[in-house]
Amino acid sequence: MIGAGDPAGELIGPRLMVALPAAFLLLFFVIPNAFLLTTSFLKSEDQVLTNQVTLQNFTYLLTKPIYLTSILRSFWISALTGMLVVLLAYPLAYYLARTANRWRGLLIGIALAPLLASVVVRTYGWWVILNRDGPISDLARAFALSRGPLVLLPSSLAIVVGLTHALLPYGVLTILSAINGINPSLERAAMSLGANRCRTFLTVTLPLSIHGIAGAFLLAFSLSVSAYATPAILGGPATATMATRIYDFLTSLDDWSLGAAMAAILIVTTMLILFVGSAVGARRASL
Repeated sequence: MIGAGDPAGELIGPRLMVALPAAFLLLFFVIPNAFLLTTSFLKSEDQVLTNQVTLQNFTYLLTKPIYLTSILRSFWISALTGMLVVLLAYPLAYYLARTANRWRGLLIGIALAPLLASVVVRTYGWWVILNRDGPISDLARAFALSRGPLVLLPSSLAIVVGLTHALLPYGVLTILSAINGINPSLERAAMSLGANRCRTFLTVTLPLSIHGIAGAFLLAFSLSVSAYATPAILGGPATATMATRIYDFLTSLDDWSLGAAMAAILIVTTMLILFVGSAVGARRASL
Protein backbone atom coordinates (compact mmCIF):
# COMPACT_ATOMS: atom_id res chain seq x y z
CA MET A 1 0.00 0.00 0.00
CA ILE A 2 1.09 3.57 -0.69
CA GLY A 3 1.45 5.57 2.50
CA ALA A 4 0.72 9.24 2.98
CA GLY A 5 4.40 10.06 3.07
CA ASP A 6 5.38 7.69 0.28
CA PRO A 7 7.23 9.56 -2.54
CA ALA A 8 5.47 7.35 -5.12
CA GLY A 9 2.10 8.43 -3.79
CA GLU A 10 3.09 12.08 -3.91
CA LEU A 11 3.93 11.75 -7.61
CA ILE A 12 0.56 10.27 -8.63
CA GLY A 13 -1.29 13.59 -8.40
CA PRO A 14 1.12 15.60 -10.58
CA ARG A 15 1.31 12.75 -13.09
CA LEU A 16 -2.47 12.59 -13.40
CA MET A 17 -2.60 16.37 -13.87
CA VAL A 18 -0.09 16.11 -16.72
CA ALA A 19 -1.66 13.02 -18.28
CA LEU A 20 -4.89 14.66 -19.49
CA PRO A 21 -3.34 17.60 -21.40
CA ALA A 22 -0.61 15.28 -22.69
CA ALA A 23 -3.22 12.86 -24.01
CA PHE A 24 -5.15 15.74 -25.57
CA LEU A 25 -2.04 17.02 -27.36
CA LEU A 26 -1.14 13.52 -28.49
CA LEU A 27 -4.61 12.85 -29.88
CA PHE A 28 -5.33 16.19 -31.52
CA PHE A 29 -1.86 17.55 -32.37
CA VAL A 30 0.90 14.94 -32.56
CA ILE A 31 -1.02 12.19 -34.35
CA PRO A 32 -2.71 14.47 -36.95
CA ASN A 33 0.59 16.17 -37.70
CA ALA A 34 2.28 12.78 -38.03
CA PHE A 35 -0.33 11.81 -40.65
CA LEU A 36 0.18 15.18 -42.31
CA LEU A 37 3.94 14.73 -42.46
CA THR A 38 3.50 11.22 -43.86
CA THR A 39 1.13 12.47 -46.56
CA SER A 40 3.60 15.15 -47.62
CA PHE A 41 6.01 12.41 -48.76
CA LEU A 42 3.44 10.55 -50.84
CA LYS A 43 3.00 11.05 -54.56
CA SER A 44 -0.40 12.07 -55.87
CA GLU A 45 -1.70 10.98 -59.27
CA ASP A 46 -4.94 12.35 -60.69
CA GLN A 47 -5.82 13.83 -57.28
CA VAL A 48 -5.46 10.41 -55.62
CA LEU A 49 -2.77 9.57 -53.08
CA THR A 50 -0.49 6.65 -53.90
CA ASN A 51 1.90 4.62 -51.75
CA GLN A 52 4.94 5.91 -53.64
CA VAL A 53 7.33 7.84 -51.40
CA THR A 54 8.87 10.92 -53.00
CA LEU A 55 10.48 14.29 -52.28
CA GLN A 56 8.96 15.75 -55.43
CA ASN A 57 6.28 17.64 -53.49
CA PHE A 58 8.85 19.68 -51.57
CA THR A 59 11.04 20.15 -54.63
CA TYR A 60 8.07 21.44 -56.61
CA LEU A 61 7.03 23.94 -53.93
CA LEU A 62 10.56 25.22 -53.27
CA THR A 63 11.49 25.65 -56.94
CA LYS A 64 8.27 27.13 -58.35
CA PRO A 65 8.57 30.94 -58.00
CA ILE A 66 4.84 31.38 -57.33
CA TYR A 67 4.95 29.08 -54.29
CA LEU A 68 8.39 30.10 -53.08
CA THR A 69 7.21 33.71 -53.12
CA SER A 70 4.21 32.77 -50.95
CA ILE A 71 6.51 31.06 -48.44
CA LEU A 72 8.88 34.03 -48.22
CA ARG A 73 5.95 36.47 -48.09
CA SER A 74 4.47 34.59 -45.14
CA PHE A 75 7.69 34.86 -43.14
CA TRP A 76 8.44 38.51 -43.81
CA ILE A 77 4.82 39.52 -43.11
CA SER A 78 4.97 37.58 -39.83
CA ALA A 79 8.34 39.08 -38.86
CA LEU A 80 7.13 42.62 -39.60
CA THR A 81 3.91 41.98 -37.70
CA GLY A 82 5.88 40.68 -34.72
CA MET A 83 8.09 43.78 -34.65
CA LEU A 84 5.11 46.15 -34.94
CA VAL A 85 3.27 44.33 -32.16
CA VAL A 86 6.31 44.72 -29.87
CA LEU A 87 6.82 48.39 -30.76
CA LEU A 88 3.16 49.26 -30.19
CA ALA A 89 2.54 47.02 -27.20
CA TYR A 90 5.61 47.93 -25.13
CA PRO A 91 4.77 51.60 -24.38
CA LEU A 92 1.18 50.70 -23.54
CA ALA A 93 2.22 47.76 -21.36
CA TYR A 94 4.83 49.88 -19.57
CA TYR A 95 2.28 52.59 -18.82
CA LEU A 96 -0.28 50.07 -17.57
CA ALA A 97 2.32 48.39 -15.36
CA ARG A 98 3.61 51.57 -13.75
CA THR A 99 0.58 53.85 -13.62
CA ALA A 100 -1.35 54.41 -10.40
CA ASN A 101 -4.33 55.83 -12.30
CA ARG A 102 -7.67 54.68 -10.89
CA TRP A 103 -8.80 53.99 -14.44
CA ARG A 104 -6.03 51.41 -14.91
CA GLY A 105 -8.49 48.52 -15.00
CA LEU A 106 -10.59 50.27 -17.63
CA LEU A 107 -7.48 51.01 -19.72
CA ILE A 108 -6.47 47.36 -19.59
CA GLY A 109 -9.99 46.43 -20.70
CA ILE A 110 -9.78 48.84 -23.64
CA ALA A 111 -6.38 47.43 -24.63
CA LEU A 112 -7.84 43.93 -24.69
CA ALA A 113 -11.15 44.96 -26.30
CA PRO A 114 -10.21 43.68 -29.80
CA LEU A 115 -10.37 40.15 -28.38
CA LEU A 116 -14.11 40.56 -27.84
CA ALA A 117 -14.77 40.47 -31.60
CA SER A 118 -13.91 37.60 -33.91
CA VAL A 119 -10.93 37.98 -36.21
CA VAL A 120 -13.23 37.84 -39.25
CA VAL A 121 -15.31 40.80 -38.01
CA ARG A 122 -12.17 42.83 -37.23
CA THR A 123 -10.64 41.99 -40.57
CA TYR A 124 -13.74 43.04 -42.49
CA GLY A 125 -13.66 46.27 -40.48
CA TRP A 126 -10.19 46.94 -41.89
CA TRP A 127 -11.45 45.99 -45.34
CA VAL A 128 -14.08 48.74 -45.07
CA ILE A 129 -11.43 51.24 -43.92
CA LEU A 130 -8.78 50.34 -46.49
CA ASN A 131 -10.81 49.71 -49.65
CA ARG A 132 -10.77 52.26 -52.47
CA ASP A 133 -14.10 53.79 -51.36
CA GLY A 134 -13.18 53.80 -47.67
CA PRO A 135 -12.40 56.72 -45.34
CA ILE A 136 -8.62 56.58 -45.86
CA SER A 137 -9.04 56.90 -49.62
CA ASP A 138 -11.55 59.74 -49.13
CA LEU A 139 -9.15 61.60 -46.81
CA ALA A 140 -6.28 61.17 -49.25
CA ARG A 141 -8.35 62.74 -52.01
CA ALA A 142 -9.68 65.48 -49.72
CA PHE A 143 -6.15 66.58 -48.81
CA ALA A 144 -4.93 66.23 -52.41
CA LEU A 145 -2.61 63.36 -51.45
CA SER A 146 -4.04 61.22 -54.23
CA ARG A 147 -5.64 62.15 -57.55
CA GLY A 148 -7.82 59.08 -57.67
CA PRO A 149 -8.97 56.35 -55.29
CA LEU A 150 -6.18 55.13 -53.02
CA VAL A 151 -5.65 51.44 -53.75
CA LEU A 152 -4.58 49.69 -50.54
CA LEU A 153 -6.31 46.37 -51.19
CA PRO A 154 -5.23 43.72 -51.85
CA SER A 155 -1.71 44.16 -50.47
CA SER A 156 0.81 42.75 -48.03
CA LEU A 157 0.69 46.06 -46.13
CA ALA A 158 -3.04 45.59 -45.50
CA ILE A 159 -2.37 42.09 -44.18
CA VAL A 160 0.28 43.44 -41.79
CA VAL A 161 -2.11 46.14 -40.52
CA GLY A 162 -4.91 43.65 -39.93
CA LEU A 163 -2.66 41.11 -38.19
CA THR A 164 -1.01 43.75 -36.01
CA HIS A 165 -4.39 44.99 -34.81
CA ALA A 166 -5.60 41.45 -34.13
CA LEU A 167 -2.47 40.38 -32.23
CA LEU A 168 -1.70 43.58 -30.32
CA PRO A 169 -3.60 42.46 -27.17
CA TYR A 170 -1.42 39.33 -26.96
CA GLY A 171 1.69 41.50 -27.09
CA VAL A 172 0.32 43.79 -24.38
CA LEU A 173 -0.47 40.86 -22.07
CA THR A 174 2.93 39.22 -22.59
CA ILE A 175 5.00 42.36 -22.06
CA LEU A 176 2.76 43.56 -19.21
CA SER A 177 3.44 40.33 -17.36
CA ALA A 178 7.20 40.76 -17.85
CA ILE A 179 7.23 44.38 -16.64
CA ASN A 180 5.04 43.53 -13.64
CA GLY A 181 7.74 41.06 -12.64
CA ILE A 182 10.35 43.84 -12.39
CA ASN A 183 10.64 45.34 -8.92
CA PRO A 184 10.05 49.11 -9.21
CA SER A 185 12.62 49.65 -6.47
CA LEU A 186 15.34 48.73 -8.98
CA GLU A 187 14.32 51.68 -11.14
CA ARG A 188 14.14 53.99 -8.14
CA ALA A 189 17.59 52.82 -7.03
CA ALA A 190 19.05 53.60 -10.45
CA MET A 191 17.55 57.09 -10.43
CA SER A 192 18.76 57.69 -6.87
CA LEU A 193 22.28 56.99 -8.11
CA GLY A 194 22.01 59.73 -10.73
CA ALA A 195 20.52 58.00 -13.77
CA ASN A 196 17.75 59.86 -15.54
CA ARG A 197 14.52 58.16 -16.63
CA CYS A 198 15.78 57.41 -20.12
CA ARG A 199 19.00 55.81 -18.89
CA THR A 200 17.12 53.90 -16.21
CA PHE A 201 14.81 52.50 -18.84
CA LEU A 202 17.63 51.53 -21.20
CA THR A 203 19.90 49.97 -18.57
CA VAL A 204 17.40 48.49 -16.10
CA THR A 205 13.84 48.10 -17.36
CA LEU A 206 14.49 47.14 -20.97
CA PRO A 207 17.11 44.43 -20.29
CA LEU A 208 14.99 42.89 -17.53
CA SER A 209 11.92 42.77 -19.78
CA ILE A 210 13.71 41.32 -22.81
CA HIS A 211 12.13 37.91 -22.23
CA GLY A 212 8.70 39.53 -22.46
CA ILE A 213 9.68 41.25 -25.72
CA ALA A 214 10.95 37.98 -27.15
CA GLY A 215 7.80 36.18 -26.03
CA ALA A 216 5.53 38.82 -27.57
CA PHE A 217 7.43 38.71 -30.87
CA LEU A 218 7.45 34.91 -31.07
CA LEU A 219 3.76 34.70 -30.17
CA ALA A 220 2.80 37.29 -32.79
CA PHE A 221 5.08 35.64 -35.36
CA SER A 222 3.69 32.14 -34.83
CA LEU A 223 0.06 33.31 -34.97
CA SER A 224 0.72 35.47 -38.04
CA VAL A 225 2.52 32.87 -40.10
CA SER A 226 -0.39 30.43 -39.73
CA ALA A 227 -3.21 32.99 -40.05
CA TYR A 228 -5.73 32.37 -42.80
CA ALA A 229 -8.71 34.74 -42.47
CA THR A 230 -6.80 38.03 -42.51
CA PRO A 231 -4.54 37.18 -45.51
CA ALA A 232 -7.53 35.75 -47.39
CA ILE A 233 -9.69 38.85 -46.87
CA LEU A 234 -7.09 41.63 -47.09
CA GLY A 235 -4.68 39.92 -49.46
CA GLY A 236 -6.57 37.54 -51.67
CA PRO A 237 -4.98 35.48 -54.47
CA ALA A 238 -2.66 38.36 -55.47
CA THR A 239 -0.78 38.20 -52.17
CA ALA A 240 -1.20 34.56 -51.18
CA THR A 241 0.49 33.21 -48.06
CA MET A 242 1.24 29.65 -47.02
CA ALA A 243 -2.08 29.30 -45.18
CA THR A 244 -4.12 30.42 -48.19
CA ARG A 245 -2.07 28.19 -50.49
CA ILE A 246 -2.77 25.21 -48.25
CA TYR A 247 -6.48 25.96 -48.36
CA ASP A 248 -6.40 26.20 -52.17
CA PHE A 249 -4.48 22.93 -52.50
CA LEU A 250 -6.91 21.03 -50.28
CA THR A 251 -10.20 22.53 -51.50
CA SER A 252 -9.87 23.99 -55.00
CA LEU A 253 -7.13 21.78 -56.47
CA ASP A 254 -7.88 18.74 -54.29
CA ASP A 255 -4.15 17.97 -54.16
CA TRP A 256 -3.50 16.58 -50.70
CA SER A 257 0.16 15.83 -51.37
CA LEU A 258 1.12 19.44 -52.16
CA GLY A 259 -1.19 20.75 -49.43
CA ALA A 260 0.41 18.48 -46.86
CA ALA A 261 3.90 19.40 -48.08
CA MET A 262 3.15 23.11 -47.76
CA ALA A 263 1.69 22.53 -44.29
CA ALA A 264 4.78 20.53 -43.31
CA ILE A 265 7.04 23.39 -44.42
CA LEU A 266 4.92 25.80 -42.40
CA ILE A 267 4.89 23.70 -39.22
CA VAL A 268 8.52 22.56 -39.27
CA THR A 269 10.06 25.94 -40.09
CA THR A 270 7.85 27.75 -37.57
CA MET A 271 8.70 25.28 -34.81
CA LEU A 272 12.40 25.59 -35.59
CA ILE A 273 12.21 29.39 -35.43
CA LEU A 274 10.27 29.23 -32.16
CA PHE A 275 12.75 26.73 -30.69
CA VAL A 276 15.76 28.84 -31.64
CA GLY A 277 14.08 32.03 -30.44
CA SER A 278 13.08 30.47 -27.13
CA ALA A 279 16.56 29.04 -26.61
CA VAL A 280 18.23 32.39 -27.30
CA GLY A 281 15.75 34.22 -25.07
CA ALA A 282 16.28 31.74 -22.21
CA ARG A 283 20.04 32.02 -22.55
CA ARG A 284 19.95 35.84 -22.46
CA ALA A 285 17.61 35.77 -19.46
CA SER A 286 20.02 33.52 -17.56
CA LEU A 287 23.01 35.85 -18.10
